[in-house]
Amino acid sequence: MDIGIAYLGASSSSGRAELISTYDDFFSEVQWAEGRGFSGIWITEHHFSTYSASSSPLLLLARAAMLAPSMRVGTSVLVLPLWDPARLVADVSTLDVLTGGRFDLGIGRGYQPHEFLGWGRDVAESRHRFEESVELVLRLFREEDVTFLGDHHRVAAPVTVLPRPVQSPHPPIWMAAVSAESVGYAARHGFHLLTPAAQTVDQLATQSRRMATALRECGREPGDHRVSTTRYVYCGTDVRGRDTARREAARQLQFSSLLAGGGIPYGGNHPVVGEVDPVLVEKADELVLAGGPDAVLEQLEQLAGAGVTQVIAGFRYGEMPRELARESMELFAARVLPYTKDIQAEGPRQGVVGGSVAAPSEVL
Repeated sequence: MDIGIAYLGASSSSGRAELISTYDDFFSEVQWAEGRGFSGIWITEHHFSTYSASSSPLLLLARAAMLAPSMRVGTSVLVLPLWDPARLVADVSTLDVLTGGRFDLGIGRGYQPHEFLGWGRDVAESRHRFEESVELVLRLFREEDVTFLGDHHRVAAPVTVLPRPVQSPHPPIWMAAVSAESVGYAARHGFHLLTPAAQTVDQLATQSRRMATALRECGREPGDHRVSTTRYVYCGTDVRGRDTARREAARQLQFSSLLAGGGIPYGGNHPVVGEVDPVLVEKADELVLAGGPDAVLEQLEQLAGAGVTQVIAGFRYGEMPRELARESMELFAARVLPYTKDIQAEGPRQGVVGGSVAAPSEVL
């Protein structure tokens, strides 16, 4: 199992100094993580709120890649309906060249209404716009002299996007998918699967089986494709760490449901969205990796048993004290990370297992 690091970037304020400090903390963590065995750095695109200070993830990843030359960098996700496909392919290809082929492209439809409104998009059109964008993006990566006429995008003159990426025909593509329809779409296109932080182990197992079935139905080998999930992590015995992880996972559930229902149509300050529902806090236990090293390893094995091949771990979030987060990261790196390569998907770790899951550049 691979373990990446998630940049969550939530801020308690939209002030300039606070946001600059958020970036400084992130790059400090990237430098610390270099050479310790983490597989990559992952950033999610968000706009117009303090939910996450990551409106330009490709720029942040360009610097991260310089600070951590042994690690991959990826998006989890770029909100594809907000992008011009040619602009995206040009920026992604350039970043893949600059990193020497260390970039992973995660894409999704997006779900926050205020972000779509801010970019002049209709969230109700997100699926159609997403699928049309995928078609054009893949053609721009794979073909020369591309023209295109769609409902949302038009390329009127033949274009060849330069530079071409190092990874051919394009970087590994991961797709965020929840519904059966979206999972089937990801399988038909040969994408890896990104699952949300709000899915339990049982739900992840269902998603993995659904993906494997869909891959077989279109003649693909499930073993060549990967399943990733995101988790809030606290490795340690301080009760504050476990409680903070549970509250933040519950807050994620609460915030997502508010957005889905239109409760925060014009953005919101994620860390202080009202009180956290105590019922959600209880439900959040299965959405975190928390406890001492042995307990965290056991929880990772449960995820592997559900078909997960990669965990994107968030160590800094919500009200987690900075020093407690760093202690958690250091303990995780020293006492958990050395054993994660032995954890195989669809089965628990039993001593040292020969072989490992293929790296992203090897499977797409």
